[in-house]
Amino acid sequence: MTRSTSQELSNHELGAFLRSRRDRLTPRDVGLPCGPRRRVPGLRREEVAVLAHVGTTWYTWLEQGREVHASVDVLTAIADALLLEPEERAHLFRLGGYPAQAQRPGTSIIDDRLRAMLDKAMPYPAMVHDELYRWRVYNPAFRFLIDDADEATERSCVQQLLNNPAWHDAYRNDPDQLRIVVAKLRASFGESPEHPDWGAHLDKLRAHAEFRELWDSGDVVREANHVKTVDNPWVGTLRLSNLTLVVQEDRRLALSIHQPEDQTTAARLERLQKLIDTGQIEWAKKHRSPASADDDDVVRRLPLRPVG
Repeated sequence: MTRSTSQELSNHELGAFLRSRRDRLTPRDVGLPCGPRRRVPGLRREEVAVLAHVGTTWYTWLEQGREVHASVDVLTAIADALLLEPEERAHLFRLGGYPAQAQRPGTSIIDDRLRAMLDKAMPYPAMVHDELYRWRVYNPAFRFLIDDADEATERSCVQQLLNNPAWHDAYRNDPDQLRIVVAKLRASFGESPEHPDWGAHLDKLRAHAEFRELWDSGDVVREANHVKTVDNPWVGTLRLSNLTLVVQEDRRLALSIHQPEDQTTAARLERLQKLIDTGQIEWAKKHRSPASADDDDVVRRLPLRPVG
């Protein structure tokens, strides 16, 4: 489909959608007098135009699918005039060429279905993050993938890589990780520049020269075909690939699942889950530090409490 054909289709669908929403309303629904001898089942075009403060001829052209350009403010006024529900408003903005405006306002809600998905992903580390790559909720395997995520004051992957020595050490055999995450962050910024937290978030990150250099390079990555190497302090080195799924109900959220790239990693993730489920990591955190290992191929054996 060519660009012109695609635009014509969008214009046609936009007009048809506006007509369908207009037809379902009555003057009484929008506070107008009904009047006698109405020949249309819903509102008249001129009534919508008055309510939206636009010209009747221009609005007619919009419904007819002509090549007219509606601004965000005009589409918002039309959405208000037609009493559109949130999903209808999002659809209107997408058809009108403003996908960023289709995002629902307010704080994203993590519902029980997402939490259930995280639990079912075990023993694979999984988490839900927002546009700024701040993790919102995660499963136990992600909690102990590197450091204890419950104790993190900054729930941002980039901030952890820049500020947390444990994260820096965990990725010491994967020097590309920070570059890739920053490139993903730039791509996400381009898709959601209207997010109110971007300014403060980027200001904080730009305090680091390493981040500034990577950000200013202009590299953009939406989803890297990259196998990350994570030095886990409890079970040893893990080789993981990342699968990210956008949440259909709220596209500001994404579900990220780390999958094993080899049988050794799969076995170590199983062992990590066992250590978590039996409470041994929690106990060890309180009584002693994880043991180090010179050989990354050897699973680290900690002096954990016996489970009887």
